[in-house]
Amino acid sequence: MVLLTKFKKKLKSSPMVRDTVVTTIFATSGRGIGFLIPFFIAAWYGVGKETDAFFFAYSLIIYLATIFSPVMESIIVPFIAEKRANQEDVGAFVGQVLGFSAIGLLLLSGIFMLVIKPILTVSTRFSPEGLELIYGLLLETIPLLVLLVWTSILAGTLNAYKVFVIPAISPAFRAIATLGFIYAFKGPMGVHAIAWGYVIGEIFRLVILFWLLQKLNFIRLRLCLTFSRNHSRVTGFNEFLKTSSYQLLGMSVAAFTPVINKTMASWLGKGSVSILEYADRLYMIPLTFLASGFIVTFLSHWSDRYQTGGEKLLQQDVRRAVYYGAGLSGILTVFLLLFNTSIVSVVYGYGVFPKNQISLVALVFGFYLFSVPPYFLTQLYARAFLTRKDTKTLLFISAIKTAGTIGFNLLLMRSMGLAGIALATTIVTFITLGISSYLFHTRKPT
Repeated sequence: MVLLTKFKKKLKSSPMVRDTVVTTIFATSGRGIGFLIPFFIAAWYGVGKETDAFFFAYSLIIYLATIFSPVMESIIVPFIAEKRANQEDVGAFVGQVLGFSAIGLLLLSGIFMLVIKPILTVSTRFSPEGLELIYGLLLETIPLLVLLVWTSILAGTLNAYKVFVIPAISPAFRAIATLGFIYAFKGPMGVHAIAWGYVIGEIFRLVILFWLLQKLNFIRLRLCLTFSRNHSRVTGFNEFLKTSSYQLLGMSVAAFTPVINKTMASWLGKGSVSILEYADRLYMIPLTFLASGFIVTFLSHWSDRYQTGGEKLLQQDVRRAVYYGAGLSGILTVFLLLFNTSIVSVVYGYGVFPKNQISLVALVFGFYLFSVPPYFLTQLYARAFLTRKDTKTLLFISAIKTAGTIGFNLLLMRSMGLAGIALATTIVTFITLGISSYLFHTRKPT
C-alpha cells in the first residue's frame, strides 16, 4: 500500500511519468492487437512457399518504411518543440514535411520496383514462381510506404503537443481493419488478401489521425509542395532536411538488419523465412511494450526540457531513464524466458501450423529475448541523441550494427541455423549499447 501511495503521488507530481504510464498502457493495447495479425496468418495459412513469399515481400516494404517512418515520427518532435518555443508556424512546417516526403517516396517506390526483381534473382534462392509471387505482392503493398510515413508524421506532430493516447492506440484501428479484410477475402484472394488488408488498414489509421489533428486545432495544417518566402521557415525546413538526412541514412543501414536476416534464412530451406518471422513477431511484443510508450514520451518531454535546461538536464534525465529502464527490461526478460515454450505453444499451437516446428520457434524466440534489455537502453540513448539533433552519431552506430549483423550471422548460422541468426542479433545489440553509452557520455553536442 505504501508503494502504491508513493506511485500515485509520483504520477500526480510528474507529467512525464504520468504520460509515460498512460501512453505505455495504450500503446501496448494498440500494438498488441496488431501483433495478433501474424498469429492469425499462422493459423489461416500455416507455413509454406506462399507465406515465405509474403513475409519476404512485406519485410522489404517494412524495410523501406522503417527507414523513413520512425525518423519522421521522432525527429519532427524536437523541431516542433523549437518552433513552438520561437512562436513559428508549425502548420506550414508540417505541411512541407508531408508534401515533400510524398514526392520523394513516390519516386523511390518507382525506382524500387524497377530494380528489385533482378536483385532478388541474384541474392535469394526462391524458385522462379516464388519470385513472381513476391514481385506481385510488392506491387500490392508498395502504397504502404507513403501511408506509413504520413501516419508517422502525424503521430509525431501529436506527440510533440503531448497528445499521446490516440497515436499510441491507432495501430489497433489498423489491425482490426486488416484482420477483418483478411478474414473476409482469404478464400478468394489467398495470400493476396494479407497484402491488401495491410494497405486498407493503414488508410483507415491515416484518416483517423488526420481527423484528430484537425479537430484539436493545434495547428492550421495545409499540404505544401513549395518553399515559403518567409526566410525563417525555409531555413527551418532546410535544417530539418539536413538533420533528418543523417538519420535517414542511419535507418537505411540499421533497418536493413531484418532483410539481411530473412535473406540469409532463405538459404536454409523452405519455411525458414516464415519460422524466423513468427519468432520475430513474438520478440517484437516486449520491444513494443518497452519502446512505444516510454520512448515516445521521453523524446517529447526531453526535447522541451532541453530547450530550457540544456545539456546538464538531459544528462540527468538519461541517467535516470537508463537506471530504471535496465531494471524493468531485465525483469520482463526473465519472465518471458521462464515461459518461453509455453508462450509459443499457446500462440502457434493451433490451426494448420505444423506442431513439429513449435520447438524451433521457441528456440529462436529464446535467443532473441536476451537482446531485450540492451535494445531498450540503446533506444533511450538514440532518443537522447535525437534531442541533441545529433544524427551523425546515430548513422555511425547503425553502420556498426549492420556490419556486425552480417558478420555474426555468417559465423553462427552455419552451426546453429535460425537460432544462430537470433543469437547474432543479441550479440550485436549488446555491442551497440556499449558504443551508444560511451559516445553519449563522452562526445559533446555540436
